[in-house]
Amino acid sequence: MFKRTGIPQLVLLTKVDEACPLVMEDVRNVYKSGYIKEMMQEASAQLGVPLSCIVPVKNYSEELELDPNTDILLLSAIIQMLRFADNYFDEISDFEVKE
Repeated sequence: MFKRTGIPQLVLLTKVDEACPLVMEDVRNVYKSGYIKEMMQEASAQLGVPLSCIVPVKNYSEELELDPNTDILLLSAIIQMLRFADNYFDEISDFEVKE
């Protein structure tokens, strides 16, 4: 979890399918794509957040049916957000108890 202002920061790298033909072919290739990895590293460097705080996701934009592989990426991002939030509130409550 990265905190610049005391608040956990997580970056969603969206539209990864539009950025990379390999991922457009199959969203399961998102972590195999060298281009997506480069984009994540660039976002990390420009925003000053660790690479582990950059989460690639595919947007539902034109699809009529749900895709389990897209859902897995989105749910993974939500789980990470909830973990960050839970850790943040745990730290706040620990800080208040110490005072």
